[in-house]
Amino acid sequence: MPRQEYYQNGQLVKVEDTRTLSEAIEERKLVWADETTKLIRTKVTETDERNCANGIYDGDKKAQILGWITDCRNKYLSCKATASACTTNEQVDAIRYE
Repeated sequence: MPRQEYYQNGQLVKVEDTRTLSEAIEERKLVWADETTKLIRTKVTETDERNCANGIYDGDKKAQILGWITDCRNKYLSCKATASACTTNEQVDAIRYE
């Protein structure tokens, strides 16, 4: 397993990553899901999302909300797809949600 070493307050600190690859991917998926929700909330409130799902909004407003949610979800799916091709924890941890 990869090991990192660094100094903190004059003491050598050794950190060893003991996660399996699947554990690293699952951990990152939770982070990406949280980031997706935060990004969605920058433009769409929960109320707007619920109203859209319940058919209260239609036309341009609905298209705008669904478009933004789809864009955010696609970012999550892109990270998830990239992670599935990774062979090490470091590769998974290097994937950035952008």
